[in-house]
Amino acid sequence: MRCPLPDANPCPSAAVPATWIGLLTAGLLSGSLGWGPAAAQSQGGIIGPTPGVICDQVSSTCYDRQGPSVGHTQSYFGSIAANRLMSELRNRPASNAFRLSNGAVCDVGIATCWGDGWQKAQVAQKLTQQLFGSLPSSSPTASNGLQGLQTPKSGVLCDPVGQLCYDQTGLSFGLTREYFGAFAEQTAIRNLAGQAPPRQFQLSNGSACDVMARTCWSDGWSRQRVDGLLSNQLFGGGGSTASSGSQTRIGQCSITRWFKTLFRGSCDVRDSKNSQGRNLEVSLQDGTRYSINRPRGGTYVLTDPQGKTWPLQVRDQGRTISFSWSDRVLTVTPQGASNSGLTLGSFIDSLLGQ
Repeated sequence: MRCPLPDANPCPSAAVPATWIGLLTAGLLSGSLGWGPAAAQSQGGIIGPTPGVICDQVSSTCYDRQGPSVGHTQSYFGSIAANRLMSELRNRPASNAFRLSNGAVCDVGIATCWGDGWQKAQVAQKLTQQLFGSLPSSSPTASNGLQGLQTPKSGVLCDPVGQLCYDQTGLSFGLTREYFGAFAEQTAIRNLAGQAPPRQFQLSNGSACDVMARTCWSDGWSRQRVDGLLSNQLFGGGGSTASSGSQTRIGQCSITRWFKTLFRGSCDVRDSKNSQGRNLEVSLQDGTRYSINRPRGGTYVLTDPQGKTWPLQVRDQGRTISFSWSDRVLTVTPQGASNSGLTLGSFIDSLLGQ
């Protein structure tokens, strides 16, 4: 008789637990997911022996609502499979998500399975109901959400396309190494060319995140649609356009040197505090940040991304404000009104305590 489980050794009848033989005979393993024999085969051998449990016959592994289960694996596949799983779990980082042999991916953190794997665009309803008991209250497909991304654990987000991992402070070399290996970590370091990791970043699914605003948006740098699912995964909350009590303007910025444009794109202007007092912070889309302050009774001063301080000239042109230092000019054009209703010039003055 052909062995139903993938095993290099001959398959004695005692290798399959008696309880499972009974289930197989009764057709309950495939029936619990509503699959007939042909459907079970097309699903890659994923079976549901009891509610809240799924088993992968290809990998000889069972899962419950907490993820891979050594106990259930031993019950349905025996001690050898259970010991193998225990060893694997001991030697790999903890993760909320796992992939089955049929390509489906399940995430215990948000109690959802997807039929299209890490793309996470198509919820596998029968698999989700079998494992977690119900469908998610709001479908992650309503926005980019976690589509195409990996969520090893709460507060961690990994992009398999770019082979990068992020936490609430932005790009993390340590997490990138942990989940994608040393080569991916070194590639990330090399690509930054000595610069600090950006506090704003865009993911391969088009979403963008800002660690200062603790928010992700599904429409990228347009920042019109807050992605609550993504923001919650990375920052632990739905996100907002500004931290409590702060004022923020979102707009377009450009930096020129003589007549050459060095940067043009989205930016935000917000207040911040450090040991020197209150500052105006301009964060560019590429993660570059400039800090501006004005000592009492003095003139404007700008601190560039390298930490160097420059005397600054400020020109309020109504709709646009420009900051000039050395041989460079930073121009800021806001989009819409600030959350305080002030003009850009008055907004900047208010942030600097003028």
